[in-house]
Order: sequence, then structure tokens, then C-alpha cells
Amino acid sequence: MTQQTLAGCSFCEGPPGTETGTAYTWGKDERVSHLICVDCAIQIRPDPDKSDHHACDGCGLVVDALAALTRFRVELSNLEGSLQLCARCSPGGPATYWTRDLEEHMIDQ
Repeated sequence: MTQQTLAGCSFCEGPPGTETGTAYTWGKDERVSHLICVDCAIQIRPDPDKSDHHACDGCGLVVDALAALTRFRVELSNLEGSLQLCARCSPGGPATYWTRDLEEHMIDQ
């Protein structure tokens, strides 16, 4: 199993040297890791009123299918949790490759 790691925060413009943790997701055949800064790791925008809908933790975009978001397992110091991000939150970044059919699943733009 090979891991891929990038310098700086993979989800924002955070430069190398920024305090980071690790966000994990699955690649085609392997677990892939991405550095994530504190600001990106602690954001959350849940949608508690719609149990069958899912919200992007980055921008709050609501979708009706979890496959339209990419889930990352985040480890930052002694904290861990998960983030769900849409392709809009990291254009050209790690969430772009794994999200599926974002446009057709958007509920709230």
C-alpha cells in the first residue's frame, strides 16, 4: 500500500509550514493521505433538518447523495474526525477527483 502526500494544506492556499494534520481517503486501490490545516479541519456545516440530505463541510452546499461529496478521515494532533467536501471546495484538489455527479445532486445552490 502506497501513500501519496502533498506539501502545505491540500484543501486551501495554506503554505508549507502551516500547522497540519492528515486527511485520509481511498484512492482507486489504496489509501491516500493529504495534509490538512487546522482551519480546514475544524469547519463543519451540518444540515440537521434534512436527514436524507448531506452538506459539504466546506461551503454548506446541500446534496441528495453522499457520492456527490468526498469523505476524508482527518487526524490532527490528538483529534480525529471526518469531513465531507464537494468538488467546489478544492478545485483541482483531492475532492475533485472522487466526487460523483455533483451538479445533478445539488439541492441548495
